Amino acid sequence: MLTSFVHDIPGQRVVFAPGAVARVGDEAGRLGLSRALVIATPGSGARLGGRLIEILGARAAGLHAQAVLHVPKPVAEAGVAAARGADGLVAAGGGAAIGLAKIIARDLGLPIIAVPSTYSGSEATAIWGLSDGERKFTGKDARVLPRTIVYDPELTLALPASVSAASGMNAIAHCVEALWVPDRTPFLMALASDALHRFAVYLPRVVADVADLEARAQCLAAAWLAGLVLASGTALQHKLAHVLGGLGLPHAETHAIILPHVTRFNLAAAQEARVRLAAALGGEGVDRLAEMLRGFAIPQRLTEVGFDRRKTDFVAQEIAAMGISVPRKVSAEDVRMLLAAAD
Repeated sequence: MLTSFVHDIPGQRVVFAPGAVARVGDEAGRLGLSRALVIATPGSGARLGGRLIEILGARAAGLHAQAVLHVPKPVAEAGVAAARGADGLVAAGGGAAIGLAKIIARDLGLPIIAVPSTYSGSEATAIWGLSDGERKFTGKDARVLPRTIVYDPELTLALPASVSAASGMNAIAHCVEALWVPDRTPFLMALASDALHRFAVYLPRVVADVADLEARAQCLAAAWLAGLVLASGTALQHKLAHVLGGLGLPHAETHAIILPHVTRFNLAAAQEARVRLAAALGGEGVDRLAEMLRGFAIPQRLTEVGFDRRKTDFVAQEIAAMGISVPRKVSAEDVRMLLAAAD
């Protein structure tokens, strides 16, 4: 079959090196920032945020360490209010901080410098997310794509093994889904395959030894590639994770738990993806994903992360209403079956 596609490559600067966090001030200067607000989560995120305040020096406008997973609407509104008067944002940490920075950037038009410390990959995408009540909304907007990413593998050394594993599985989900979404391109599938192979080799090493800097660097590079592949769009895996996220389930762990089940469902209608996945992971794709999940000390079932079975019909109807049909049509009954398998 002849291939046809359109591939847009957005501009984004990437600085990748051990110790690269020290360059954040220079990168802020390069963007002409003089009042950069640092966005972080409370706790460890705030500690990294405080370090960035010192690095930024006179270019810092302060620290807003109130980011929360899934960016609840009140948190988003408080972040936008805190950023008025700033001329840029520095997002420090994982997906929660980067997610809040994106909403602020969307609403105020401020450039973002992302300093990731997990493998979420959000920093490489123009996708934003916002939760309101039990629903999570997502969208795409060029204004939320960070202008610069500063990757420092040393920042990931503080990630516990369990968080590293869940975050890595989250990134793997980006890559798996890129193999069958309608807008996939040869470029993005190549990135997905490379990232999958890196994670298959190095994520178990990180979990076995959190101080393995080489493995950390390889996983961080893979996370960057995994984020880039989200440019091809999302399907059942991510849409189901987002609906479950609206119910309060943790994002990375939810992705990890449902990934083998959603992959098995979709590979039945995606032979090319089956071949690519097996080549990247070094074995039958679904089996390798299930094996990785079992090998990590992270939650294995949705009920372990707070899924209320009484919400099954709600989730099923939400997904069915989206009309997902690639690589196969998804019905409400299919979603119920997947939730039961992951429960």
